[in-house]
Amino acid sequence: MKFIKLKKLGTYIVLPLFLLATGGVGGTVFMVDFTKDAYQNSNWYNEEDGGINETKYISLGGFDQFVRIRGRDLNNPVLLDLHGGPGSTLTGISHRFFRPMTEYFTLVEWDQRGAGKSAGNPAELYPTMTYDQMVNDTIELIEYIKTRLGVEKVVILGHSWGTMLGLGVIKKRPDLIHAYVGSGQGMAWRPTVNESQRLLTEAYIKLGDEEAIAALKAIPEQWPPVEDWQASWDRVISVQRHLGKLKKGLLHAVHNGQAMGNDFFLDNLYSPDTSLMETFAQFRGKDINGATSALRARLQHWSLLDNPDYYNYDVPMFIFQGEHDWQTPTTLVKTWFAKVAAPHKEYVAFEHSAHAIITEEPGKYLYTLVSRVRPFALKETK
Repeated sequence: MKFIKLKKLGTYIVLPLFLLATGGVGGTVFMVDFTKDAYQNSNWYNEEDGGINETKYISLGGFDQFVRIRGRDLNNPVLLDLHGGPGSTLTGISHRFFRPMTEYFTLVEWDQRGAGKSAGNPAELYPTMTYDQMVNDTIELIEYIKTRLGVEKVVILGHSWGTMLGLGVIKKRPDLIHAYVGSGQGMAWRPTVNESQRLLTEAYIKLGDEEAIAALKAIPEQWPPVEDWQASWDRVISVQRHLGKLKKGLLHAVHNGQAMGNDFFLDNLYSPDTSLMETFAQFRGKDINGATSALRARLQHWSLLDNPDYYNYDVPMFIFQGEHDWQTPTTLVKTWFAKVAAPHKEYVAFEHSAHAIITEEPGKYLYTLVSRVRPFALKETK
């Protein structure tokens, strides 16, 4: 009798719960696939109408790396986007954030060595993750773009770490570049984090936040050795984790940073360009692999502020900077850019943004690209 009751219990409780769980999973998968298809359908770029929508792996520096080219009109100038991080690819969100750009530019997106779809094997990648190698990868990609799209030059748009990479490219090969755009301009880890710490400490003293002041002052003045990349990265995080509280880090104008984080997750989840496994890898709270952290550590001593080579350029220079950005502090960027010499230079302040200006002021971001940067490329292609 007891066995029968247990059997009925299983039938009436366990089985419905199992069906509910599996049904929920099935429904979730259906909704994800349904939304991915909807976004995929909005990719109206095709060669029959004079556009392009192409993804492939290209060998750069002896390593296959993921590249996507898309745009509505191949007569538009080419814009190469350099993502930040290192390792913070935008492939999973670009279907929403970057689509407006593709009406005015042929957009080239690239998951850099060691990141996203180009993650590869960390053991093989680690020795190759150097600044010079990443610059050479970028130049090799531009040479490919020239052949594939029949152009002579491209516009470079860098985000955060991508700005540091972009500056190395335009110093080495200005002949390949219409114009450079730095969005959230990077200065190198050590001067950047030291300035962030100074700004935060001053702000918390004014607010009287004794706990935050004590945490920041407890950070040792001496940085760890460059070889100890984990300790170096922990130091970066120990400072930057305070930025969000004052809305001086990634975001400033949004009401709820956590909600925006959920937004990014959903963008990746529903992206027609990334799989579920790739999405979960991005949001598991770690680097996709240790190689990107190794590159971060190696950049500690790389600084624009004490390197005279990085004050003189042969291409038009644009800086898009959030006025509330303490992640790549605006104070450092303005000091550096005031001394920069270039055929043309413009500093564009985004008054309502911190570091992620494409998220907080997307209209101004696109308008500025189209009205100020695009004409330089059009002038040279006529």
